[in-house]
Parts: sequence; structure tokens; C-alpha cells
Amino acid sequence: MAKTTIRIRHSHARGAVGLRGTPPLAWNTTAAPVRREGSVSVFELDVPEGVLVEFKAVRADGRFSGGRNLTVLAGETAVAEPYFETEKGALDPEPHTIGSAQLGRAMKFRIFLPPSYRENEQRAYPVLYVLDGQSLFSDSRDPFDGSNWALDETLNELWALGAVDEMIVAAVHTDEDRIALLSPSVDPEQAGGRGPDTLAFLTDTLKPYVDTFFRTRRDRESTGVMGSSMGGLFSFFAAWTRHDVFGKAACLSGAFWWNRRRFMHLVENGACPFPPPVYYIDSGAAKNATEEDPGLRDGYHHTMALRRALVGHCYSPGSNLHVLAFPGHRHDTASWAARLGVPLQLLFPPA
Repeated sequence: MAKTTIRIRHSHARGAVGLRGTPPLAWNTTAAPVRREGSVSVFELDVPEGVLVEFKAVRADGRFSGGRNLTVLAGETAVAEPYFETEKGALDPEPHTIGSAQLGRAMKFRIFLPPSYRENEQRAYPVLYVLDGQSLFSDSRDPFDGSNWALDETLNELWALGAVDEMIVAAVHTDEDRIALLSPSVDPEQAGGRGPDTLAFLTDTLKPYVDTFFRTRRDRESTGVMGSSMGGLFSFFAAWTRHDVFGKAACLSGAFWWNRRRFMHLVENGACPFPPPVYYIDSGAAKNATEEDPGLRDGYHHTMALRRALVGHCYSPGSNLHVLAFPGHRHDTASWAARLGVPLQLLFPPA
């Protein structure tokens, strides 16, 4: 037999927590904890070597925790923060509006809270800031192609699996003057260049607001930024420039061609950010090597050039840098939605 420990963190004010599961637990009988350590209920089981135990937390009112069954292998320790009152995250029905002195205008954003937020009152959460909030959730429509990322549905599925950490999402609307808002510099052909002002808005206005009104983990390791296309370029710029704020960034189909690939030159010739943010960078790629349609090529060659610059400078693939290609994926919302779960799992692994 191997001593096996399960630690369940949950507010006792909402009811005592027990366990049910496969032997040595049972699905028709609730096992009580051997002790409590503050808000943590501790269970100790004698499990035969090599046996995997499935379990679920059960509240005193008989309600099972949300999500799928959890597991622990004989001799190991499992830690869980279950939620009982809802199985899905809570999305603001309408955007909030906040003034931005940096941009000289009002900005819209929505908040998506994880399932346990309302009942695990002592818990603080990492925060992911995502650009193009007008196209992210299942109740929205991209103004260009009418689709959306379905970020809420993807996160709900991943949370049910226990595949990613629970996080707060702050989704920033960038549909008005999008190119200007998300471009880090002026392109001689495309103009733009208000990215630094948008970054200042995120770090000096929106983040303080989110940290004040929600239970957040405020450190850089718990704060990420994500976007696609121009939003992917902006996310790279944000983490590179303000690595003291953003410890991780996901750049899907980043527009790294912007301003004659200026950021690649900065990476090659500038100082490395320290501590370096963790990057996820991807692109689609044409299946036909002679494809000329830029939507099908999806800037793959620019993405690979950036990878070479990063690896040659200060980054280690598989450690603080993840660069992936997706053959057949186009430069469009449907493709980003299809692979969205990859960066979420890489950058926000379960605790």
C-alpha cells in the first residue's frame, strides 16, 4: 500500500467537503477528511501500488463538484480547488467602458471570470489580456468575416478537463482604428503607430482597474497578453517592451512583416528583455510550396525569421519559446479558434 494524499481547498462557509470515487473511496459513500488546515481539507488514502484513483469532491448538501473526475496515482499528492455552483465561466453580458488618457478616448472591454471565482473567495487568479475583444466570445461576430474565436467555449472545455489553470480574461475591444491601436510603429505604407499608447493604456489604466476590482495575481508570471495578426504583433511588442508587467505572450499569426520587419531587427540588434517573457508564436502555412495567396501562406516565413532571431539571441525553444506551424490554416478567425487551446495550455498549465 502507498500513502496517497488529496488536498481540497474550498471555503468551509459554503459547506464541508468530502470525497467520493473509485476504491478505496466509494461513489455511494462520502469520505470525510482526516484533518483541516485552514481552508484545506486533507484526505489520506492507502492505495495499492500502481492504482489510479478517480475522485470528486462532494459538498455537505450532496452537490458534486463541476468538471470531470480528477485522478491521483498511488503514493502521490493531488491538490484541487473545486467549484460546485456553476460549471462554466461567467462572461459580462455587455462591455464596460473606461476612459484612456493615453489614447484620448474611451475604450471598451469585457471580463470573463472562471467557474470557481464566485465561491472560492480566498483565491486570486492570473489574468490574460486579449486584443480584439469584439471577436473573441461565442456571442460576438468578427466585423470582417462574421465568425469568432469562441474563447469562452474553449476555456470552459479546458477547465472541465483540468487542462489549464483558471484565469480571468480581460478582452479589449480594438475594432475602432484597429491598425493604429495595435501597430507598435509607423509603417511607411500603412501608417499606424499608436501601439505604445495602447500599451500604456493596458499597463497604466486597465490593469490597475482589473487588479482593483477583481481578485488577481498581479505578478508578471501571472499576467499574459494574447492576440492575432496585428494583435499578435502587438502582444509580442507588449511583452518585449513591458516584460516587467507581462511574463507571457501568445502571438497567433503575428503581423511580423509590419514596418519592414522592424521588430525582427530590434530582436537581432537590441538588448534581451530580462527576465525574458515566455512566448508562444505560431502561424498557418500553405500546403502547396508554390502558393502565392498571402492568406494561405499566413506569414509563415516571417514567423520563422523571428524564431531564428530569438533563438540566435536569447531564447531557448521548448523552454521560454514555443513556435508552431499549422499547415492548411489560413489567416482568419476560424483558424485561430481551431488552435486556441494550444497556447492556453502551454502558457497557463494547471497548478
